[in-house]
Amino acid sequence: MRRFTCCRPDRILIFLCLLAILIFFRSQVSPATLHINLNSSNPEPLIPAQVWQLYTTVGPRDTNTTHQDALKATKLAANLAATWFPVDGAWTYRFIGSEFGTQFVEEHFKNQQDIVDVYTSLRVPVMASDFLRYLLLAGDGGVYADNDVEMIKPLQDWVPEPYRNVTRAMIGIEKDHPADDEPEGWSFRFVQHTLITAKAHPIMMNMVRNITDKMLELSNEKQTPIAELDLHDRDVVRITGPRGFKDVVFEHLSKQVGKSIGWRNVTKITEPKLFGDTLVVPINFFAAGQRHSGSDGASPDKRVQHYWSGTWRHWDESMA
Repeated sequence: MRRFTCCRPDRILIFLCLLAILIFFRSQVSPATLHINLNSSNPEPLIPAQVWQLYTTVGPRDTNTTHQDALKATKLAANLAATWFPVDGAWTYRFIGSEFGTQFVEEHFKNQQDIVDVYTSLRVPVMASDFLRYLLLAGDGGVYADNDVEMIKPLQDWVPEPYRNVTRAMIGIEKDHPADDEPEGWSFRFVQHTLITAKAHPIMMNMVRNITDKMLELSNEKQTPIAELDLHDRDVVRITGPRGFKDVVFEHLSKQVGKSIGWRNVTKITEPKLFGDTLVVPINFFAAGQRHSGSDGASPDKRVQHYWSGTWRHWDESMA
């Protein structure tokens, strides 16, 4: 039998912070009703003027996280949300939790039940957070940002002017440096904390399909329901994380230009590089100020500042 105890003050404060954010932005959140066909060959051409941020509350608690860690992350999310709202001109802002996320997936992907089943079965917070960001952009498009990301440059200035009429996805570089423990001796990674795409863009659609297929395959292989799978860091990296995302991006870039594209084609770029409908931008756009890869925290190209708080780690029973 589950034991109920009096809430500790720090738990109450975390809950109140979250409640305040959700109440403040509730008027900006409208129920999602449009169903998206993942096989559509005629998606909308431009990036919708909407921003998505989320706070997921799924899966087992990370026992390495203290209540003070959770409180700190929650306060940071509340403070940084103010940099996104109000946003520029006609842009709308949506801060959503797990309940709305599930509603969104069930309504937008109601004809792809395997996608709904996989999403609602995930119990690993980072995988659920990763999957939901791809689902949101596949379903409605716009800008996604983790809630530990601060907006620095106004949204209307993010896509450089020469590319605004052709860009349907804008992808940043996060890591780009030598590494002995990586294939080919080089560490390369695309940004996942900030994503910009059109609705039903192939990168997001393919991520949704790949995650669904890989999770079902893993479940069948281990003869274990997805909700009960013992998942490891390597599973996160290859399925919802940076390796899985990198593979899908390079596959799309290659299709756009009709030849194989890999990290050597975009390493150390200092200017945006267009591949069909997808703009790959230098590291300073979305990952400035890191202690590697030659990033510059004072670069005029800087669109956001990422604070690496990992709020998806800070789930606790008191937030459910």
